[in-house]
Amino acid sequence: MSSGFLAGLRFETRMMRRDGAVWFALIILAGVALFALAMGSARVAAQQATIDAARADETQRISRLQKTLAQLQEADAQGKPTPEPPPFRDPRNPTFMGGGPAATVAALAPAPLALVAIGQSDLLPPAVRVTTGSKDSFLFADEIDNPANLMSGATDLAFVVVFVYPLVILAMAFNLLAGERELGTLAMTLASARRPAAALAGKLAARIAAPIVAMLLAVAVGVWFFAGWERLASSGFAALAVAVLLYGLFWAALAAAVDGLGRGSAFNALTLIGAWVAITMILPTAINSLAAFAHPAPSRIEMVLAARAASTDADRARDATLARYADEHGGGGRQAGGAQEMTLRRLATQEAAFQRVEAIVAKHDAQLARQRDMADRLGYLSPAYLTYAAMADIAGAGETRYRAFLDHIRAFHVDWREFFLSRAKAGASLTVQDYAAMPKFTQTDEELMARPPAGLAGPLVGVALPMLILVIFAWRGLRRCGI
Repeated sequence: MSSGFLAGLRFETRMMRRDGAVWFALIILAGVALFALAMGSARVAAQQATIDAARADETQRISRLQKTLAQLQEADAQGKPTPEPPPFRDPRNPTFMGGGPAATVAALAPAPLALVAIGQSDLLPPAVRVTTGSKDSFLFADEIDNPANLMSGATDLAFVVVFVYPLVILAMAFNLLAGERELGTLAMTLASARRPAAALAGKLAARIAAPIVAMLLAVAVGVWFFAGWERLASSGFAALAVAVLLYGLFWAALAAAVDGLGRGSAFNALTLIGAWVAITMILPTAINSLAAFAHPAPSRIEMVLAARAASTDADRARDATLARYADEHGGGGRQAGGAQEMTLRRLATQEAAFQRVEAIVAKHDAQLARQRDMADRLGYLSPAYLTYAAMADIAGAGETRYRAFLDHIRAFHVDWREFFLSRAKAGASLTVQDYAAMPKFTQTDEELMARPPAGLAGPLVGVALPMLILVIFAWRGLRRCGI
């Protein structure tokens, strides 16, 4: 059996080497994969530059505030009269400093294989300035990219693997039996070969191996060139190679199963193209639409507008309360109380707005989490959906890592508010020691890395299982053909 398999493999390899169309398809496939990795590398560099610029800006802002604070303290110690800065520029004022000038940067550094997939990185900024305000004031404050670019989408390796890669495999393997039958060589093969099944399996293996090997080599070369050779020895690259291999074998098994039905080449081509459209386009769209229908969540724009409306309502409620207080106590247009009382009123207003906004954001996030969980469960209906999700997780741009990042920001935001607002409520001024003791957003080694390969077992099994089922159908189809 092995001799028949090797004979078929060698013969088909020799035939493919003489076919210019095969070389053209493989070169185009490898070239597109390398181009996608180059685009991914450029995007990773842009993200890192954004993070570096945000951190450099933070360092400069804090340095200026510390310098101004030192000058004010030195003037006070020497008894020199100095002009009092406005509250929003006074580095001693914790109410205003925590809300903007002293804001710290929370960044999600690109994962080692971030060039593989864009994932959620085109929707969420890589760095945000955490303030004492509500999360809508800094999470959604920046425009990540030109909306026209977001509409057209980005070209990355995940796109090439999910959409382009299967087409080359199907073009290679869709008509092994049908082509042999139409050319009249199938009967000769069945009559002359001692084990025709082994010979045809070898020919099919040659057709399948060509695009799969070309893609794996292109990915390895691209990662080595754009990310460094050390990435090739990582567990993430091993998981990436397994995902690409299993996805290619799935499409090869599907082509063999359809070819085993014993129909013509035209039928095979139309059936496989229809399957490609259904698996890569219709099913993922249907999954997301069904999840959105079952757990509707407002768009980000609606959520931001609702959050800002809640903040505006809180400001109006404060103005109405102050006006009523002034009327009842005969204060006219004068504000009652001193500077500390005004600060407490301002903080009370901010807290009321914060609570309203947090309730809206929490409701939106909870509904969106239910929607995503349902989509992940339904994703097992589409190997394309699973493969893209796995590649996004390998790249560190998937839902898992971004959820962890937002949870980390949420916890850090609480600490940041407590640091500044506790001092503001106590009427204490910020000191040089306070600036040195400000909370810092840090990331652990686990948060810097992408999803571990152990967490990718589910999606990979979800691709491997239907592939094995299709292999059984393909084998039964070959047996029906008399092989």
